[in-house]
Amino acid sequence: MRTFTAEARTALAFLIGYLVVFAWMLFAYLTHLIKWRSRYSLIFFHIIIRIASQGLGIAFGILGFSNTSVFLGFLILSAEGYFSPVLCAFRFLVSWHQHNLASGTSWLEPRETTDPTAPKPNKSRKLLVFIFLGPFALLIYRNNPVVAIHSILVLANVAIIIGGAYLAGADYNNLDSPDTQRRLEVSKITRSAGQGVFLACNAVLLVAIVHTLLNNMRHGDRSQRKGATPRIHPTLIIILLAWLPLTVRGTFGILQSVIFELSYFNPNNYTSSGFKPSFTAIEYGFGVLPEFLTCVLLNLTYVTSRKDAPRRQINERGFEALQMGDRAQLVV
Repeated sequence: MRTFTAEARTALAFLIGYLVVFAWMLFAYLTHLIKWRSRYSLIFFHIIIRIASQGLGIAFGILGFSNTSVFLGFLILSAEGYFSPVLCAFRFLVSWHQHNLASGTSWLEPRETTDPTAPKPNKSRKLLVFIFLGPFALLIYRNNPVVAIHSILVLANVAIIIGGAYLAGADYNNLDSPDTQRRLEVSKITRSAGQGVFLACNAVLLVAIVHTLLNNMRHGDRSQRKGATPRIHPTLIIILLAWLPLTVRGTFGILQSVIFELSYFNPNNYTSSGFKPSFTAIEYGFGVLPEFLTCVLLNLTYVTSRKDAPRRQINERGFEALQMGDRAQLVV
């Protein structure tokens, strides 16, 4: 009878943590505390992926390499875990702009005018464009910074997946063979490039957060009383804190791509039953834990944003005037 390895116990601990967050979000959805069509749904999607990943991690910790399909499924879902939190942080910052800036819009994602006389934007068509064109949707929505970031992240994610898949066919019993060395080199380049793009997007996120913080300190926001001394909105502080574990995760991703000793594909990181305890500690401490902390922190913005003003309904002229006012604030 197989027993729980260090990998299985650690995966179980994180599974419980993610299930707690999942239960809170499901309760919030069912009681209409948060809406399905909101920024929280991207976190919810990430949590579902991570729950599946941790479930496979437990199975791998118990079965070891007797079922390679479980191992491959665990690797694929784990690789997808970093994409959504980065995008989540951008979406939460955009939402804060829309609720708190005077214009009611975000300079990261300019909103369409809500002039009742203007034609309604076709959201279904926009969604189909992104589904079928992917990153090439930039050619149509090129004036939208978040669209650009999203598209770049998709390309980076594809590079990471390709790099990992290319390593899957290597012969790790003969690391010195030309084929294995070629696969290692190609994988190192593609995965490092992908992880580097993720980390670069984190840097862009930091610039956007700091820009918003400085603007908030100077001019306040719509949640504050008129004439009150400007203060930093607590949601912005939480988003800044969420940026820290994302950066740890991104840095670890690059190190794991470049340093073979940290790679999933290094046979020295395994025993006959699965991961070595030392590799388990590194992988979960610098890979899974930062993602979990980001989820928890972004969920805490529900508390700090409860008193935010609703999104403004802006006519076409007001939209242009207020947007110019926001840009002027950013320059000050």
